[in-house]
Amino acid sequence: MSLQEDRVLVENVVLQQIKLKKHTLDLFVSPCNLFIPNAVSRLFSKVVRIDEDDTVFDIGTGTGVLGIWAALEDSEIVFAVDPVEEHCELAMQNAQSNGVGEKFVVRCGSLFEPLADNLRADVIIGDVSGIADGPGKALGWYSDSVPTGGGDGTEVVVEMIDKSRQRLAKGGRLYFPVAVGLSNDERVMEVARACYGNLKQVVDVWFPLSEEEYDIVSCCLPQSMLDKVRRKGSRMAWNGHIFEATQPIM
Repeated sequence: MSLQEDRVLVENVVLQQIKLKKHTLDLFVSPCNLFIPNAVSRLFSKVVRIDEDDTVFDIGTGTGVLGIWAALEDSEIVFAVDPVEEHCELAMQNAQSNGVGEKFVVRCGSLFEPLADNLRADVIIGDVSGIADGPGKALGWYSDSVPTGGGDGTEVVVEMIDKSRQRLAKGGRLYFPVAVGLSNDERVMEVARACYGNLKQVVDVWFPLSEEEYDIVSCCLPQSMLDKVRRKGSRMAWNGHIFEATQPIM
């Protein structure tokens, strides 16, 4: 399938190269319309463990970046899910162009709903929307076609953590993000602790904001969340975490 075929729904497509650990991916993306790979994508690839013959779910795949990376590792098969139809179109195209189309299955829908009930994953990559609506939209990180995390940034990630318990194979692991300062991180962690017996923080990084970005964020967030945006050096910054969750509690 070429990008010129009538069935392709995405406009303003460009080719972007991104390096994730030992793999270099050439990805078709649409910067003006859709979510594109970013620093968080790179962080996930550094800490997600893919073992030989693992079945992987990439929930919130976007244009396929982490799912394709997982397919280039020693995984058996990758199921990539996204609610945005245009994302799914590009993810399929990107999998083919990176040589993993045979082990990369795309499903369009919300979280685990498009996947067969009997499917289980050894690894779930849950890089889903975890930023509050206000800053996510105002800063241009999410276009109108891409869902954000709701008013406090927790809606999607909390549901994903809860439902993931039923979708892990024995000994499986879930990876999920927490945006401290741009979401209600306490709520996310409360749900995570109720759902999993073991939580391991594998990423702790600060993302700087420009003065203009901080001014925008200040107008969008309740004070309780804004208080967690801290000064680091000469700039304000929010704190990004990634957790590995194991031992689901049923």
